[in-house]
Amino acid sequence: MPPDERALLAQIATGDQHAMKCLYALYRQRLWSYLYHQLAGDAGWTEEVTQDVFLAVWRSADTYRGEAQVGTWLFRIAHNLAANARRTRRRHPLGQPFQTADDGDEPAEPVVTYDSHEEAVLDRLMLQQALDHLSPRHREVLDLAFYQGFGSAEIALILGVPEGTVKSRISYARKALSACLQQLNAREGVVEEEVQ
Repeated sequence: MPPDERALLAQIATGDQHAMKCLYALYRQRLWSYLYHQLAGDAGWTEEVTQDVFLAVWRSADTYRGEAQVGTWLFRIAHNLAANARRTRRRHPLGQPFQTADDGDEPAEPVVTYDSHEEAVLDRLMLQQALDHLSPRHREVLDLAFYQGFGSAEIALILGVPEGTVKSRISYARKALSACLQQLNAREGVVEEEVQ
């Protein structure tokens, strides 16, 4: 039986290290994956901010009021710390380029079958390349909706924006992703013709 996350937070608020380890085990991988996409794919930076999230949880568990699910509360902390980290990096660059472009409804994802393992790998690589071309806001909303499994109301809480804004971002992000995938597919077709 999975642990009661609200009870874990209440225990963490009293300084219970075992409860903190349990919460860490439950959320570390999901938070790390989310932050990795928010922090330009920098693993070291991601690890640092992931640790900052759990430190913030340790320090502020007593402020959790139960108005949102524990996961939503944790991802809100992660969102804020990632935004702060990006602002700090822009002010004090480390010689690394950083994209600051800015600018949806959640559809059921179609089931895709592949004739070979290689096709599946190539499609995942192309999808990742297309996602990398999206603005940070669009990548973030798609990550929260499709990889992390949050609904639009939860995403609105995490991002601190109205639910309509979330739906709009998802819609625009899907359109931008589709256009980028079409461009990448067209380029791939040209390359295959040149090779033949």
